This record gives sequence, C-alpha cells and structure tokens, in this order.
Amino acid sequence: MSSSAPSFVASPPREARLEVLFEELAELTGQRNAIDARIVDIIAEIDRDNLWGNTGCRSVAALVAWKTGASPSNAATIAAVAERVGEFPLCAQDMREGRLSLDQVGVIATRAADGSDAHYAQLARAASVSQLRTAVKLEPRPDPKPGPPREPSISKTSDGEFTCWRIKLAGHDAAMFEAALNSHRDALIAEW
Repeated sequence: MSSSAPSFVASPPREARLEVLFEELAELTGQRNAIDARIVDIIAEIDRDNLWGNTGCRSVAALVAWKTGASPSNAATIAAVAERVGEFPLCAQDMREGRLSLDQVGVIATRAADGSDAHYAQLARAASVSQLRTAVKLEPRPDPKPGPPREPSISKTSDGEFTCWRIKLAGHDAAMFEAALNSHRDALIAEW
C-alpha cells in the first residue's frame, strides 16, 4: 500500500537552495551585527563626551530611540552596551566582527558582573540569548557592601498644635528606652 502523505526528505536541489539561503542569511546577519557594533561605538562616544545633554533628551536610550527609530527596549539595549563597552572589549570586538549579536552582548552588558568578559565572549559564541540570560542569572553575586553604620538619633517636628518626636535606637538601647517608658507610664497610672 502506498502512502499519499508528502515526503519530507529534502531533495538535492532543495538542499542546495537552502544552503545558499543559509549562507546569505549568515552574511547579512554578520553585516547587521557589525553595523550594530558601529552604532554602539557612536553612542558610546556621545555618552562618554556627554554630547547628548544638548539634545533635550532625558537619557541616552531616549536619544538612541529618537535618532535610530529603535523601540525603547532596543534603544535601552544599545545604550547599556555603549555604557559598558569598555568593560567587555572581547564581546564588543566579536560584535564588530559579526560573530555576536547586539542582543547577545546586550544581555551580557546589562546583567553580567565586572571582569567576566573573557568568560562570556567564549560562551556567547555558542549560546542563544535565552541561554545567556540563564547563565547570567546563575552567576554568583558578590556580597553586598555594608552601608554606613546607623547612628541613634532623635528628631522633633512641630506644626504649632502638635509636636512629633522621632527616636531611632538600636536593639539594646531601644529595649531599655521602652522599659523606661513603660515604667514611667505605669507610675503615672498608679499615681492617678
């Protein structure tokens, strides 16, 4: 019994045509990546020399969106890459040479830690944008630096009719203050 279903095995002429189309697609994609890299370099120069302040734009990303017609998210990606292009020279060079896309370098520039350029330049050559997002998410984050030590303080505000006191105390001091306040309140109640 013969099957009437079409065969999905590519014939040699179709394979050759697909190979030609893939080659052209690869060439155009490489050119696009190189063009995106040049746009990033131009925006990095504008940002570095603070030339965008004269334009009336509120941010570099707004300038990129205005001048390139890019969507706000793509403009933000271009601005993020431009801001950190010096921190990721290998990734930027791969983008200039057409090996990495703006989206790949954008994930790295917006989320990756300092000093990870060589690692991500190698990884990005074989990873999709989604895979890069996952890799950056799984990257160990440094411990946050402790802020300045908090000091106890007392402040007073008054609106004429009422006065408000605001007291900030650390754990032990707060417990002593609360005990003294409760003791004083209990004495006032007993006296009444």
